[in-house]
Amino acid sequence: MEETTKSKKPMMVGIILLLIFAGLYVFVLNAYRNEGANRAAELTADTAKAGENRIDVSGRIVTADPIKGDVVVRLEFSPHGSFASGDGGMLSRDLDLYVSSATGKNVHEFKKGKRMNPVEAVVEIYDGEPMDYPFDSHSAELSFFFEPSAGKGGEPASAEAIPMAVEMRGSVAGLRLDTEIAKENTPDHAVIDIGIQRATTAVFFSVFIMIAMWALVIGVISLVYRVFAGHRKIEISMFSFLGALLFAFPALRNSQPGTPPIGTMSDFLAFFWAEVIIALSLLAVVLRWIIRGPGGDGPK
Repeated sequence: MEETTKSKKPMMVGIILLLIFAGLYVFVLNAYRNEGANRAAELTADTAKAGENRIDVSGRIVTADPIKGDVVVRLEFSPHGSFASGDGGMLSRDLDLYVSSATGKNVHEFKKGKRMNPVEAVVEIYDGEPMDYPFDSHSAELSFFFEPSAGKGGEPASAEAIPMAVEMRGSVAGLRLDTEIAKENTPDHAVIDIGIQRATTAVFFSVFIMIAMWALVIGVISLVYRVFAGHRKIEISMFSFLGALLFAFPALRNSQPGTPPIGTMSDFLAFFWAEVIIALSLLAVVLRWIIRGPGGDGPK
């Protein structure tokens, strides 16, 4: 009876572990599905506030690079009411778009009777330090407005307000994007704040890499202690193991998603310490082996 009970214990433990793994697997898949929506920018247009005579602006965040310091936003336009000429999105008058772009054109001309072609604006990130990775946070601001084009004789444009209904969306791998209407926003002058942070999965994986580095370092320290305490002989395989760790940690460090060059906060928290401790441990074991031999008894 006891033998039957003992034989069933491994099977029960295996079934429990399998159920736990299945639950964690489903949890991770649900977390991925939820994060896809949480990290994407979503700003809804207020068409009622803009009125019937307006220009709908649909913005999409194409890329965001905290290291380079810019965000690329593609703007698409659709005139309505008195600004539309017939069907097909044609303009009924000449308009100029003024957009706060860090590079490229800041003024785009749209001609009467033609479609409004999409415009790409490069928005500068004005706040945030990428070297704080993976806990860095950045801010950018997109600003644009329309004005009637100047007359043929160069007369100044009229002061007519051109309302807009602006929506914004976008998703960039490894980043969480937040968009909201700024306090300075008006119906005829759009000002949108863009917040950029690392996605939850990126932060989790980076922290996991740091914990893994420290776990391996603690294991190496324990190994070296046992060698120097005389509880373990020095084996040639130890040199291979420590040398492999020394060169594997840089690759492990660079596997973090979207990591900047050397010098980030994660490096100071784990990578630099891991490299130094592993190098010193390898050197200590080599010197111990040279001076006292594999058994630690010294030359006879």
